[in-house]
Amino acid sequence: MILCDSGALIALVDKSDKHHLAVKRFTTKRFLIPTTVLCEVDYFLTKYLGEEMAKTFLEGVTQSNELLVFDGTDLARVNQIRRQYNDLPLGFVDASIIALAERYRIRQVLTIDRRHFLAVQPLHLGYLELLP
Repeated sequence: MILCDSGALIALVDKSDKHHLAVKRFTTKRFLIPTTVLCEVDYFLTKYLGEEMAKTFLEGVTQSNELLVFDGTDLARVNQIRRQYNDLPLGFVDASIIALAERYRIRQVLTIDRRHFLAVQPLHLGYLELLP
């Protein structure tokens, strides 16, 4: 199972994205999509590819992937992570992916954002394996 970041999902949908082919290679795997990424993906798809593409993406998510629900415990962990890495401009969505990776003990993250994920060491995991 692979935990997905917003940028990777956007690259998967956007055939003109320079990461599209690299991300597409992983579509045979089971994706776990944090609910926290959905707003960000919807925003960027609507802005750059149109509302219809965003709607099509969200319809496809519910059919073929598992959503990871974010709760209050995860929010508390996000706040801890962001304070711990205060010098790193780590946003809410990236920190939420780290918190969910910790909770579900998932090492593999499909992302094009290496900078933030390489800088953070998740509890109990040691490291994240960043794909592609």
